[in-house]
Amino acid sequence: MFLPARELRVVKFPAKMEGDNRCSKQESYFFYNTLAILLKAVEGEKTIVDLRNEASIFGRVEQADGFMNIVMKECVYTDPRGDNFKYDMFFVQARNIRYVHIPADIPIMPAIKKQLQQHKGLPRDDKSVKPTFKTKRAQNRHHEGMMAVQHIMKSRNQKKSEDEDEDSAVN
Repeated sequence: MFLPARELRVVKFPAKMEGDNRCSKQESYFFYNTLAILLKAVEGEKTIVDLRNEASIFGRVEQADGFMNIVMKECVYTDPRGDNFKYDMFFVQARNIRYVHIPADIPIMPAIKKQLQQHKGLPRDDKSVKPTFKTKRAQNRHHEGMMAVQHIMKSRNQKKSEDEDEDSAVN
């Protein structure tokens, strides 16, 4: 009896140095606008990733990117029939992920805030940037709006004080 061998793809990953947070603009956008940043916080932790084909993987998350692709190490792949296979390294494409179990010892909100702080680049010096026409117009409109609000609040306070004066004069 001959059983067909499973087809495995070997994927080479670019070597990323420790603390290297460089990524494309699109990947950076996904970090800031999706929960991929939470997956980044799970790096180095053991967790379970459930796949769309009812399989699951238990192992340590080595690397996660902004597109939610995951590289796991020292993991056990459990197929839909319940058979277990051990792998030293396993790559999961984002489109195959159904759920990622966040370990209970990771506080979600502080982890997201910490990752956002780490992912931020150097702060821009806004004073060195020449304001554009749009920003000048927006600043002028904001200033006009604030002046209008102050004028309205001033007239309301005057009216209130006049009404209180009339009420005290009547009593």
